Amino acid sequence: MYYLLLFLMIACNDYAIKNDIRHGPELVVYPDSLDFGHLISGQENGQTSFAIINAGDEDLIINRPELDSELRFSLDNDLQQEYIITPGDSIEFDVYYTPQTYEENNTHILINSNDEDKEYYELPVSGNGDAPLLSITPTDISFGDISIGCIVDEVITIRNNGNLDLQINSLLQMATPPVDILVDFGTLSPLPWILSPGQEIDFNIRYEPLDVNHDESQLTITSNDPVNSEVIILQDGTGDIVHWYQDQYVQDESRLVDILFVVDNSGSMSDQQSELAAQMNDFMSVLINMNVDYHLGFITTDSAVLQEFDGHSWIDSRYPEPVDWSIQVINSIGIYGSPYEQGINYAYQFAAMASTSNSRYWRDAANFAIVYISDEPDFSPGGYASYFNFFDTVKSSSSLVRQFAVIGDYPSGCIAIHPVLGVSYSVPFGAGYYEMTQRYNGSIYSICAPDWGIQMQNLAVEVAIRSSFQLAEDDVMEETIEVRVNGQIIADWIFDEDENAIVFNSESIPESGNTIDISYATLGCGE
Repeated sequence: MYYLLLFLMIACNDYAIKNDIRHGPELVVYPDSLDFGHLISGQENGQTSFAIINAGDEDLIINRPELDSELRFSLDNDLQQEYIITPGDSIEFDVYYTPQTYEENNTHILINSNDEDKEYYELPVSGNGDAPLLSITPTDISFGDISIGCIVDEVITIRNNGNLDLQINSLLQMATPPVDILVDFGTLSPLPWILSPGQEIDFNIRYEPLDVNHDESQLTITSNDPVNSEVIILQDGTGDIVHWYQDQYVQDESRLVDILFVVDNSGSMSDQQSELAAQMNDFMSVLINMNVDYHLGFITTDSAVLQEFDGHSWIDSRYPEPVDWSIQVINSIGIYGSPYEQGINYAYQFAAMASTSNSRYWRDAANFAIVYISDEPDFSPGGYASYFNFFDTVKSSSSLVRQFAVIGDYPSGCIAIHPVLGVSYSVPFGAGYYEMTQRYNGSIYSICAPDWGIQMQNLAVEVAIRSSFQLAEDDVMEETIEVRVNGQIIADWIFDEDENAIVFNSESIPESGNTIDISYATLGCGE
């Protein structure tokens, strides 16, 4: 009745003064639109009403009002299928609005009547929901097949696309063990996070597979978004061995070896020279037992001139007393040389002279093996790398040049014990010499070892015939290594992780001319 009185007051000029009431039913809807305004989604609901008035002089018959779209809007459930409104009367209907998220909603209430001019009437209805709106990009992540040791990051972006503050309350991860898919929040503050409208934040999902398995992770994010209060993001990936390599070597064809010892003759080398002399019997015995055709000479770290004894500046495998000769030469070297050791430089000067002269020491077909003995790093002019080109080309093949070193341990030196005084002292890392051994298929031995016997035997074996084969790639997965000699799988070897090399046991060293194939996988992404 309220709407009827209001309508009659507004329309009195038309109906009371002019007394021009139309004959027949006349549909009047008041108001002519409904707007619920802004409501907080999930917290507020809207209710309003409209009236249908019969401004005619005959009964107005209407069908049950219907919504064009019932999304968020509703009418009473107990409405009749038909209503008869006598002249001058009205009926009120309630309309409800329940927004669920940040949204703008519109619909129409459809009214069918027996008013010939307004048989089909549409009443516009609108409303707005105010809310935070959680947006997550991407919603799911599939890392695919990733090499073990590789690290892959994906960025997760959380954004508030609503018009009220978004509060992120918790992030809970559940993952298959071991947990290779990790959440990295970086410098983000502790939860909860408050995001104003339009604001976004990023964090990382990191995949670092540790084994060959399928990995899954589920990240549950809770917030005050009225619709998406809990969102689950899925991640998965598979650890795989992607980077396989194969190195191939051919064992030296002959046992012709020209051996050059480069002995540090500075003031701190007395003990080391004595140890070297004491163990030359171990070294020479291996060469003799392996029937190696050798040439052997000694120079120092401040001179390229061969040291001489008994009228010989070098000896070969025919010399009757090679151990005695070697000991006498070592004992004659002394410790009054330059304190700035340049072993690489003088090895270069010696080889440059010997390879271009008529020196009988130098044999083009023989392996050239250099053994550095020093308790200091190398101080050669230009640095060790400046000598690579010479040693790469001094022989017909760089594989014929091999360099070894008895030096301070890689990478930070070692502690030696004085054999007489029993006190300990530091020996620095033999930088320069170490790099030469790595480039020229050699090995390093510790100058701090209390007994050089085994070292000298191993050194002689390596000088005589190659037992160690360095791998071309780093970060090798030891469990993936397979070694074949002439196509046959061999198991009698060890992997020296420090040297990144395959070392054959003495009974299984490949014979001259054998082909060695080593296949393996590496950690990390690679190139």
